[in-house]
This record gives sequence, C-alpha cells and structure tokens, in this order.
Amino acid sequence: MAESGYTVCLERVDKALGRVKRIDGLTLYTEPGKIYGLLGPNGAGKTTIFNLITGLYKPDSGRIRVCGLDPVRDYKETRRQIGLLPQSTALYPELSARENLRFHAALYMPKGSRGIERRIDEILSLVDLSGRADEPVKNYSGGMCRRLGIGRALLNDPQILLLDEPTLGVDVQSTHRIYEYILGLKAADKTIITATNVMAEADALCDEVIIIDRGRKVCEGRPADLKAALGTGTIRLTLRGGIPAGIIRERVGDFTEDGGAVVIRAPGGEKDLAEVLERLKGAVEIESVSLMKPGLDDVFLHHTGKSLRD
Repeated sequence: MAESGYTVCLERVDKALGRVKRIDGLTLYTEPGKIYGLLGPNGAGKTTIFNLITGLYKPDSGRIRVCGLDPVRDYKETRRQIGLLPQSTALYPELSARENLRFHAALYMPKGSRGIERRIDEILSLVDLSGRADEPVKNYSGGMCRRLGIGRALLNDPQILLLDEPTLGVDVQSTHRIYEYILGLKAADKTIITATNVMAEADALCDEVIIIDRGRKVCEGRPADLKAALGTGTIRLTLRGGIPAGIIRERVGDFTEDGGAVVIRAPGGEKDLAEVLERLKGAVEIESVSLMKPGLDDVFLHHTGKSLRD
C-alpha cells in the first residue's frame, strides 16, 4: 500500500524487548481527520507501538513511516509532527500551568520560535485553564492536569496526537470536556490515536478501533461494524406467574431460560422485539422486557478472552 495520504504507516513490524516479542508482524495505517482507538489487554503492546511511532524504539524488522519520515533516522523532525499525552501526565507541581508550557516549549519547540507566549495563551484558552494559568499545578484536580497534559501535547501544533488513557482518573464532567477537545482536533484534520481500555470511550470517540493482543492485530474496523459482526442481539423477558414453555415455543419458537427469564435470539433487533411482543400479546403477562445488543466490551472479550493479564 502506498504511503501517500497516510500519517502513520507500520508494515509487518516486529519488536522484542528482552526475550519477549512485544510486537508481532503488525501492519497499521492511519489517515488525517480520524480518531483511532488502540485497544488491548495489559501487556498487549499498546505503549510499545507508541514508542515505535515516536522513534524511541527501533523495530527489529518491518518498516515504519510517520508523515513520510523514518522515526528513528529522522527523529527530530518526526517528533515535531507528534504530540504525546503519556499515561502519567508528568507535570511539574510547583510550576504553574503557564510555566509548565513554557518549559515544554523551551525543550521541544525550535529555538527562536516567534509567538510562543501567544501560542501558550491559545492553549490555555483551549483547555479552559486561562483563569488559573498562573496557579501552581499542585492545586489542580486530576481532570485539570489531564487537560493541561493535552494542551502541552498540542503546543507545537502537531499533525499526530498520541493519547495514552486520556481520561485516566478524571471525573465525568472533565471526561466529556476532554472528548470535546479530541473531537475538535479531528475536525482540524489531525490524526488522533488513543490507547484505552475504556470501551465506552472508544465507542464514543473512535472512527476505527484496532484490537491488539500479544503484539498482534486481531481485528480492526468501525465500532458499529465490529459489534454487528459479533452476532445477534437477544430479547430478555421476565414474566409474571412462571414460564409457560409450551405457549412461548408455539408462538415465537426456540428460547432459553436464564435466571427465571426468557431469552430469545433477535437478529433483527427492534423489528424482532416488536414481532415477539405482538405474538405473545394476551398469552402471557410480561413484567419487564429488554433488548440486548453486542457492545464493544463483547467484541473486546470475544477477541482477547476473559483471562486476566499481567
């Protein structure tokens, strides 16, 4: 596949750390204006992928290009294209938000860059910290620190943003504000790759999700497509006065029992639910009804299993 139009290209990449193969034959492409969710159990290789993209690790085999650059050979120029929010925000608590951003600018922005103070003001406004910009970061909440971390990653106006657990340890309000920032970056034609184990987050944000397990890509696609590919939905009915198995089987066909409830396959979703309710009308007294569809959690568990990982 040609590189033209892709911001990140990993082609058949292998990487071992010590004696453990962390990345195994991985191929991955990303485009501008899209949000990608990198999902996987603990130890699946998500952080290793970020380290390969930024040039901190050199692949053992395969090929990596970031905005057309080799991230190891062209590491300075590559890193100008990337903004990174690590899992640990790693701010200096005694410094203010403004001072943290100045320090980062001194390290990573080209010397003599004009308009740094103006850019810092823009970033502080973007992440809603202008009013507390000169207060020590040690006084900030977890959500404020994550917002500042995102602002720091955006300081050099990168094309690619790598987010490692962007809403880790923040409250609901801050989580949704962070979602708004990320969606705004997509609208600005940036490429965003977020590593997360929060399935609701991936579902809400991502155009595509890539599930990694033991360094291999096990599936990739739009959340809706992956959920649809997993299979059918189910109808769950709780009835008053017990389960008249003969009547139910006669009217709607096969079903199973689970904890005193009737469970019926519903490949047609809401259409099947309406039909089942119509067929059972007057024959049984329904106490409660629900239609359950596969979620991204189900997709994740289907592809990676349920065993704990270290």
